[in-house]
Amino acid sequence: MAGRAESGAAHAIVRRGRITVAYECAALGREEARAFAALAAEGLRELERLAGLPARARLRFELRAATRISTARGRTIFLPTHRVISRSAPYLHEIAHAVLPCRYAPAWFSEGLACYLESALSERGSGYDSRLFTGDGNRGVDADAARWLADRRGQKVLPYVGARGTPPGIVADRHNVAAPFYVLSHSLVKFLADREGLASLIGLARTRNFSSALRRISGKSALSWRSLWLAQMAPSAALPQSSSSRKTLGG
Repeated sequence: MAGRAESGAAHAIVRRGRITVAYECAALGREEARAFAALAAEGLRELERLAGLPARARLRFELRAATRISTARGRTIFLPTHRVISRSAPYLHEIAHAVLPCRYAPAWFSEGLACYLESALSERGSGYDSRLFTGDGNRGVDADAARWLADRRGQKVLPYVGARGTPPGIVADRHNVAAPFYVLSHSLVKFLADREGLASLIGLARTRNFSSALRRISGKSALSWRSLWLAQMAPSAALPQSSSSRKTLGG
């Protein structure tokens, strides 16, 4: 079914199923907007199916030329227009955030799960993987993570992976802070998914007590999982279990 379009002097809206796309006419053509709406509708539908969620979410996309960083605020997703045009927009990542907001989970899990789902969907042919920080999605994230673990920038953000909080500068410095944090978080979440299953991760995303739920589901804390993951990735990368580290763990 073709999307419906509504236009004004400088902005227009296209609808496809439960997706609404608002865009700037000077930056994006109507057919491009319609094509993206269809892509987003498929992505939403397939994410709900993959995660075992009811098909009822309605999302709005704001495509703007001035937007610098893609983000989801509630059920509204903001994307840079140039990334939509170049098919490098992390729209599946942001759909995952909108549908599974992980309100009570630590940042490493929320971002890692969104990255994992984005790659899982694209690998099933349901849209494209933006690969903003990884070279080959779920298939190559461990190799990417190993490279970051060997880099001082990766070591600098590592204390926040498997722990509460986000590294300073994650918004301002996407290359040196956000990139290693997202990749390492993605790799750790993939490690969890491979061993506990995606259904368990979806349950963690929706729980109100992440730490207790992780222990109940897996029998391990976030600290234990991080240690196992690091031992597999690079034995020398393991963090010392200091008292301050124990206090900040997300599980």
